[in-house]
Amino acid sequence: MNKYKRLKRQAKQYVELEANTRVISIRLEGRHKPALAPVRDTVFRVRTTDRTDPDWWVIGGATPMNLYSVRQFPESDLAYSLHLGLMVRMAERSSVKVVQKKKPVHYDAFICHASEDKRRVVKPLARQLAQGGFDVWYDEFEMRVGDSLRRSIDKGLRRSRFGIVVLSKHFFAKQWPKYELDGLIAREVRGKKVILPVWHGVTQKEVLKYSPTLADRVALDTARQRIPDIAGAIGRVIAERRLTGV
Repeated sequence: MNKYKRLKRQAKQYVELEANTRVISIRLEGRHKPALAPVRDTVFRVRTTDRTDPDWWVIGGATPMNLYSVRQFPESDLAYSLHLGLMVRMAERSSVKVVQKKKPVHYDAFICHASEDKRRVVKPLARQLAQGGFDVWYDEFEMRVGDSLRRSIDKGLRRSRFGIVVLSKHFFAKQWPKYELDGLIAREVRGKKVILPVWHGVTQKEVLKYSPTLADRVALDTARQRIPDIAGAIGRVIAERRLTGV
């Protein structure tokens, strides 16, 4: 069996195992050669019987095989960019360096929210993004007993590419989320888009009353979109930023 047929068979088995669904078809989408790798990675587009996520990118060959939802990453180049980033981080984490100082962790996104919105919105959203391969600063993921709340949040705000701001009535009523939001706004003053707003149970009129500048932004809305769709939209923005290397 040649290498292409072997990879195709492995892709079918991988999707059926990891996505718990049945494969209908597989087609070759392209090949990429990572820097310094002796062989190429192969990208397959796989169609399955799953109703929620019928299509998947399966990438592997030069790097370990992994799969990515086409619904979250419509372009194969975005999926491959994410795949390479994951492989690099895995290699960095597996290597042991005794003398070198530990590099600071950087996050794709910080989730700014009121605690009352954790169960229905924030926690499911954080999990969806983490499952998509994104590094998210979310207090339940990052904080441990004895940590300084303010220092931990300041670190997350400082080291995150984006701030996902879950705007709700609970958010508007609290001071602590406002402290986090002010930190994100301060970063945007430097000219780079940082804030990704998500509306939860609020209207444009209510957002306008709280912050005219936030009301003017294109926002995702839990009243109109499911959490997986919101995570997919945010994931595409993060992946595009990663692709530019910013």
